[in-house]
Amino acid sequence: MILENINPDVYNFSILVDAFCKEGKVKEAKNVFAVMMKKDIKPNIVTNNSLMDGYFLVKEVNRAMDIFNTTTQRGVSANVRRYNIMINGLCKIQMVDEAMSLFKEMRCRKIIADTITYRSLIDGLCKLGRISYTMKFVDEMCDRGQLSNIITYNSILGGLCKNHYVDKAIVLLTKIKEIGIQPNMCTYTILIEGLCKSRRLNDARKIFEDLLVKKGYGRP
Repeated sequence: MILENINPDVYNFSILVDAFCKEGKVKEAKNVFAVMMKKDIKPNIVTNNSLMDGYFLVKEVNRAMDIFNTTTQRGVSANVRRYNIMINGLCKIQMVDEAMSLFKEMRCRKIIADTITYRSLIDGLCKLGRISYTMKFVDEMCDRGQLSNIITYNSILGGLCKNHYVDKAIVLLTKIKEIGIQPNMCTYTILIEGLCKSRRLNDARKIFEDLLVKKGYGRP
């Protein structure tokens, strides 16, 4: 485009930055960003969000946080998408307390959390064994009309089994079925593995039989 004297705009540059970041090619994305700056083209919220996503992908957390803080100071409108990138990225690297701080900041700024926000926090908290917080978030999601799905419950089941709350996991499985959410293969794998690790082989067999019936194979 440039060689043909066609001047790309912020949208063209943002598409390139986003594409490179999604491939984990943050160096190339930064080069595109540098060209933008040289041409005095101001990055928009999409550009900044893409860079934050890219930095988390290559585990350069401080750089992602720098972009978030800098753009906020420059008056770039904060929205749920920007916060979700940060919260999800932080939860994936077990910086859940920092993610929780951002969640509280969202509330102070009257930014309404969506399903992605809650799922990220639930997954991060479960992996750290902070189960009581996760159930509060599930209840909060329901109160806001953002119903949980099996992916959310699988995170909780995984957290329960990992922290040796296998009985609570079985109770939760029953509750999931009662409210009309169908367990998937991942659900059964989590429970069977958790029961086996707790030496609950008979219970693991019962769950396995339930899976066989669900798949139409009948009882073994």
